[in-house]
Amino acid sequence: MSENTNLPPKGLKLFFMAARAYSFPASIIPVLFGSVLAVVLNPGLQFNYFLFVLTLIGCVLVHIGTNMVNDIYDYEKGIDKADKELGIPHGGSMVISLGYVSMDYMKKGAVISLFIAFLIGVYLYTQSGIWILYLSLFGLLSAIFYTAKPIALKYKALGDIQVILSFGLGMTLGAYIVQTGTFSYLPLIFSIPLGLLIDAILHSNNIRDINFDGKFGVKTLPILIGEKLSVKFYYFLILGAYICVIIFVALKMLPSFALLSLVTLPLALKLVKMSEGFPPEAQARFDYGTKHIMMTAQLNMVFGLTLVLGLLISYLFFI
Repeated sequence: MSENTNLPPKGLKLFFMAARAYSFPASIIPVLFGSVLAVVLNPGLQFNYFLFVLTLIGCVLVHIGTNMVNDIYDYEKGIDKADKELGIPHGGSMVISLGYVSMDYMKKGAVISLFIAFLIGVYLYTQSGIWILYLSLFGLLSAIFYTAKPIALKYKALGDIQVILSFGLGMTLGAYIVQTGTFSYLPLIFSIPLGLLIDAILHSNNIRDINFDGKFGVKTLPILIGEKLSVKFYYFLILGAYICVIIFVALKMLPSFALLSLVTLPLALKLVKMSEGFPPEAQARFDYGTKHIMMTAQLNMVFGLTLVLGLLISYLFFI
């Protein structure tokens, strides 16, 4: 993106750029999956569409708040600022570093998003029980302290764990409880594939930035274990999701139509192969890595949608 030749985006386009809308499937898919699991695992359950929509909005708002808080602290730390001497391009959503919005804009966006999300969580608690309040508080604190001081999980190589817990497990379980009003370990177990793929998006980002983050004292998993092992870990995240689904079906924990998600395997294998080819030169690495991140986010979306579709086909036509 060139700040000299491109006109700055405005209005909703600017907001969606600041919110990193391309990453929204990471919060939308777990809500869809958890909601469908509620129906599949509880035959005769009366699905509440209003609560489903509120859950979806609340989780996306938490995601927006997380992304904006992340941009604020990354920019303050210097991570997202372009530095030609160090070979560091613009990072994050780029809206602050390119001068499209002020820091105040991002702070207001984060506060408003998280506040509305918390209000939705409180309302859902009144409808579905105390677990929703616990999960809402966990989601709010995770969104803030992913990069905010004094915890700053992202800078201490704990971002992967936070993403899996918050997006994969937490949102799936929350959506399930909203519909059923009860806690169950099954949504947590079944959410593991989604958690792995969502973390793969973050891990791809951290592999791309392995040469940049360390210059600012940031610790990520790729920095700790090195690029070669990080690529192997990316294999595990991507292929582990498919292995989990196969195991669930083999054990008859999920219906065989869940294997519909395997149609996305060619894209997964392509991404695994691409993970071996990050170029060393800074700008080329950033461009290649950004493409890899976007494609990993797309894989998460199509995998999740085909998994949900498989469950719906089984429920609607074969139960």
